Amino acid sequence: MKKIIAIWLSIILLSFAYSNNVEASTPELKQEKEEIIEELELIKNNFDKKNKKEIDATIKEIKKSLNEKYWELDSIKNFKDGKKVLDADKKAIKKLDKVLKDKKISNDNKQNLIDIILKIIQIDKIIVQSNIDNLDEIVMSDKSLKKIEDAKKYLDKGNEHLEKGNYNNSIKSYIKAWDQIKHALKTPHMKKMELVELEGTLNFDWHINDLDDVYLKIIDPKKSDKPKKVEIKIAKECVKGDNYEDAAMKVGFSIEKSRTLEYFDEEFEITNKWFKKNDFNKKIDPVVINTLKEYDFEFPESGDDLIQKNPSDMKGSFEFISSIPELDGQSGWDGKFEFKGDPGDYFMNFFFPHTVEGSEFTCNFVTVLAIPTTINP
Repeated sequence: MKKIIAIWLSIILLSFAYSNNVEASTPELKQEKEEIIEELELIKNNFDKKNKKEIDATIKEIKKSLNEKYWELDSIKNFKDGKKVLDADKKAIKKLDKVLKDKKISNDNKQNLIDIILKIIQIDKIIVQSNIDNLDEIVMSDKSLKKIEDAKKYLDKGNEHLEKGNYNNSIKSYIKAWDQIKHALKTPHMKKMELVELEGTLNFDWHINDLDDVYLKIIDPKKSDKPKKVEIKIAKECVKGDNYEDAAMKVGFSIEKSRTLEYFDEEFEITNKWFKKNDFNKKIDPVVINTLKEYDFEFPESGDDLIQKNPSDMKGSFEFISSIPELDGQSGWDGKFEFKGDPGDYFMNFFFPHTVEGSEFTCNFVTVLAIPTTINP
């Protein structure tokens, strides 16, 4: 791995490489399916023998969709076993729809079944949508891109059916979208890779030890309408802690870099999956500062802390890792985000809390790290 060379607060390195970018399927979706099974088990005794048999068959199909081999690290992303999840859900919905046609069942029972069907459909919608989104990170041939556009059309069609309450047609459209994704990935000229604009590590405390403290990767989408993706892994000392209450780090963008003055532009859209789900405006608010004086870098009050947690489930926007290979096995924080902005040359600035002399946190001999980045028109 190439070392990032630090010049005052600036990082100057452009290395070109390719890397896979496959994320794990969402565990929450599996949990939601388990809860649907529990709901069906609770209400099935409200139905006569014939309909109860259909509900048991529905439970069997949903359990089939939860087969572990369909939900391994990248099985949803390989679009082969993943379709079996949708096929099983399609059969489950068809069976529940058959029960709904029985005029003898109560309105309350009908509403319960409709709610369950909606939950199943919403899960399938998320699976298809998230995988289409992930395909935007892959460089494809023109033929493959056409298939992805077709997949998006089927997804939109499925959403239209869902809004109208046409459950069966909705999931049929989602399955057709999935088929188009599969065809796109079968194209032999497709490259399952991304162009990396910057990748490397930096030692923040040369006077203390020789261990790397920060790993950074910026992925350039090479499409002006797509966001840049940033991956950062940083030793716990740099952010001053190994838990959400103590650790902190912020980000901001400047038009120029100087020892005595920085101008920060707040017109950047920054977010990640955690903020999209948990933050009120679904964005990471950047730091906005008018001036910074040399040797007087204070941790800014403005902007969102990148390392946060959701009080309800204690899950955070970054993950604490006990041993990070890129950082010589040190423990620290691992996170991602993406950003858009007007075309131009900028500096992406990471802010870290001050290190108190004599404390165990000896990483950040600098408290602002400026990374040059260009947004292409």
